[in-house]
Order: sequence, then structure tokens, then C-alpha cells
Amino acid sequence: MADEAVFHIGIKALVLNEKNEILLLKAGIKETMHTKVEFWDMPGGRIKQGHNIKDTLLREINEELGCSGTNVKIGEIFDASISNFKASHGQNVSLMLITYLCSLNKRVEFRLSDEHIEWKWTPVSKAKELLKTKYPHSFIEKLDVLQK
Repeated sequence: MADEAVFHIGIKALVLNEKNEILLLKAGIKETMHTKVEFWDMPGGRIKQGHNIKDTLLREINEELGCSGTNVKIGEIFDASISNFKASHGQNVSLMLITYLCSLNKRVEFRLSDEHIEWKWTPVSKAKELLKTKYPHSFIEKLDVLQK
């Protein structure tokens, strides 16, 4: 039983704009006092016990971007996959990512949380390269359906 995988569930927003670009956030996480890990990701976070998917996604978008729920439209599920990242917390924890297609009100202004150091709208082809660190090959290849 000690070798059984433990999973957390992450809910992600694949936010597209009118130019069919994906909203990416650059995370800057301190791993130790001397090491900082930076990678590109999409808005979202882990679902907490007793919370539902929609509330989790709206909460995370609000926390990470400063956008209220009235500025967010949550669409259908785009993908479900296992992240390339592992969280340790004293055990082997994998992250299941459930990604929803989303859009934001055009006039929304972003106010980044302390978790992120930068944001940008990114063409799908470039987003595929930037997301490879966290997302599995199956997710990256699926992004092709978004290219016009």
C-alpha cells in the first residue's frame, strides 16, 4: 500500500481570447532558499474537499488574476490528464488536471497574485512549447484542435 499513487485534482482554465490566443501565467515558485523554479501554466488550482469544480475554477481565477466570476464564462471540458509534475509533501503525489475551455470579458484587467510573475496571451503554437514542462504530450497535441 505504501507504493500506491496519491492524486490531487487540479482544475484548469484554458482561456481563449478573440484572436484564439491562450492566456498563460508564469509561475515563480521557491523550492528551497536557493532555488527558484519558473514555468508557464494556465489559471487554476487544486479542488478542496467539499468544493465543486465551478466554484474552484472561479475562486482560482479570482485569486490568480483578480477577475470576479461575472467576468468569466466556463465552457465544456477540454481535457483530463496527469501532470508531468509531482508534488512530494512526504509522499508520491500526482496531479490529475481537468481543463475547461473558458473566456473572459474583454474589458477585464488582471491583477496577478504572488504565485505568478507574468502573464501573456500566446498563440497556440507557442503555448504548446511553453506548456510542455507541466502538461503531458497528449494534452499538448490536443491543443492542435484550437488552431485555425
